[in-house]
Amino acid sequence: MNIILYFFIPFFASLLLTPLVRRIAGQWQVYAHVNGRSIHNHLTPKWGGGAIYLSFLLGSFILYLLSVDILDYHTRAIVVLFFSSAAVFVLGAFDDKMDLGCNLKLAVELIAAVAFSIWGWRIEVIVLPGFEAIPLGWFSYPLTILWLVGVTNAINLIDGLDGLASGIIIVGSLLNMAIAALFGNVVVVWLSLGLVAAVAGFLKYNLAPASIFMGDSGSLSLGFIFASLCLGASTVHPGQIAIIVPIVLMALPLADTIWAIVRRVRKGIHPFHADKLHIHHRLVNLGFSQGGAALIMVCISFVMGLIAFIFANNIHAEVTLLDLLQKELAQKMSTF
Repeated sequence: MNIILYFFIPFFASLLLTPLVRRIAGQWQVYAHVNGRSIHNHLTPKWGGGAIYLSFLLGSFILYLLSVDILDYHTRAIVVLFFSSAAVFVLGAFDDKMDLGCNLKLAVELIAAVAFSIWGWRIEVIVLPGFEAIPLGWFSYPLTILWLVGVTNAINLIDGLDGLASGIIIVGSLLNMAIAALFGNVVVVWLSLGLVAAVAGFLKYNLAPASIFMGDSGSLSLGFIFASLCLGASTVHPGQIAIIVPIVLMALPLADTIWAIVRRVRKGIHPFHADKLHIHHRLVNLGFSQGGAALIMVCISFVMGLIAFIFANNIHAEVTLLDLLQKELAQKMSTF
């Protein structure tokens, strides 16, 4: 019963809030204007991220009321996740309205990432296939920050087609739920379910032809939340992250972002300067419709998610075997 409530409450909240947010965005003149970089051909309201983020918070509050014991062990990480993502959400909302500079946005993202790396889930030890565990020491902080900022901007940059970022977040979160369940990270399963529900309610209005965009308020905050949940889902033991799993899960957006940065730096322009050479742009240029191009990329993300789950399953089996061997060794040592 709890799982039904936890899905449908944020889902219907997002379904009902999105038209309201669309109307507010229209009143405040928060639009995505048609320009040389855009694929859409009509004035479209933004701020859709507000409906998603508020619905996700509502779902998390319902989770707290129904299953407070699930959150207890991770209270600090969840609290800092909400505060950090709220800062990123507010940043994105202002950017949707005023078109903030890249450097300011990056600075706020870094502050949020630093806060989460100190008090949230952090990559302290990298767990690789084959019983390999690599302690990072002080390097755990910059690597965690790089992951959070990188994924946040990867989702932001790939949000260029109707339903694309929403679809990738839904597919990625569903696979993330499976990975989290495999490693016994129950709280991430529930939070990912709430994220799926909130985005699914918004997706009704975001499919081509979209009547509202999530805007940076959505893509940045969703990217930050998803990046954080990926770390929580792939945690083998506290601080030990099977890092290959979230990397493969996010392979398509990350590859698109890395190539975009390389492409722009080679041209001598700012890495975050927008262009029209992303993968989704190229698919549309090849003749695919917006919906068709988005569907292709979501399907690719799903396949990468399945591969990530296979990696997670193998690592889980290896870690479980190693834990059993260590317990047997400890028992034998205790008999001497």
